[in-house]
Amino acid sequence: MSWSYSYIRQETRDEIDIEHRPIGSSDKTAEQRVCSMLQLNRSCRPHANIRERRRETLGGGGRFEERMTERVSADTKIIAGIPAYNEQYSVCGLIHATMDYADDVIVVDDGSTDNTSKLAKRAGAVVVRHKINQGKTAAIQTIIAEAIMRDADVLVLLDADGQHDPEEIPSLLKPVLEDEYEFVMGSRKLNGSKKIGKRPLIRPFGQFVLKIGLGAITKKKYTDPECGFRVLSRRAMEVMEFKGSGFSVEAEMIRLAEAHGLKSIEVPMAEIYVENGSTLNPWRHGFSNLKRILAWIAEKRPLFFFGVLGMWFTVIGLILGANAIYIANTSGNVALGSALASVLYIVIGVFSMFTGLILSEIERGKGQR
Repeated sequence: MSWSYSYIRQETRDEIDIEHRPIGSSDKTAEQRVCSMLQLNRSCRPHANIRERRRETLGGGGRFEERMTERVSADTKIIAGIPAYNEQYSVCGLIHATMDYADDVIVVDDGSTDNTSKLAKRAGAVVVRHKINQGKTAAIQTIIAEAIMRDADVLVLLDADGQHDPEEIPSLLKPVLEDEYEFVMGSRKLNGSKKIGKRPLIRPFGQFVLKIGLGAITKKKYTDPECGFRVLSRRAMEVMEFKGSGFSVEAEMIRLAEAHGLKSIEVPMAEIYVENGSTLNPWRHGFSNLKRILAWIAEKRPLFFFGVLGMWFTVIGLILGANAIYIANTSGNVALGSALASVLYIVIGVFSMFTGLILSEIERGKGQR
């Protein structure tokens, strides 16, 4: 069974209409929520009495209160942030569904060429627009800066393509609001996670590469490091200063959280895949993450990175050298190419291992200061 959305674009006076066709799923309740969220784009009217409705759900026995403890105060300022690029088909419904759980919703339009900004403003979100597309890292950095400027106590991050169900926000908020954790990540791989939709074939491979790479540089093992559904405390917001650009931001947030000693946890969430939902090339995304992770390993674990690299070069050099000796002994000919390649590979291998040792000592010295 699978779930997909078929979009029909009808623009009349800048209105966007959507038709949804559920193909089937084992989780009807979640299906209906997602479909209802997207269906709000038919009218995309402002969300009325945003703050009043949130405080009613906090203090009036609503869905939000049921998952929170008595320590939660209505004065806690919760802001939701949505990075968006050409997401006119889903952004309005997502904003409406999110506003029940946040005081403000910030949408960073990362240079969209469609009606994303117009619909987000109409729905009542605070819209910050990048003139050109700068990538998800820049969009989230803008969201964090805007949230800090607006004195947010907690920041909720969601993707704009409909893959994150706002009804699950309370589950992710709870660990932060109870002061147990500072950085909460949704996980589609933990027990209790539900699946809606058909997962792209290339996605599991990319997630596997990211998990292996992060496992080499982080102390904690993560089941779903690529998920963008996250909650950050005020302290977590303040330490998120990204070096990279593009879509490696999810992995970089994990690295920064560990580097600054943030208490983190993963929380089960639904695995929702929307047909044609992502605007990102999966191959480019995968290689971007791989390149970034290799750079992190080289920076934080130089002995491991350059040691393994040097070992492989040395082994290849020894194999080529053994082949050159074998040819010389059996035929009497000198395999000059193999001999020179053997020397070159061994020299590179030894140099790489020494580089790892030197950089490792430098890194250790930094840690002792």
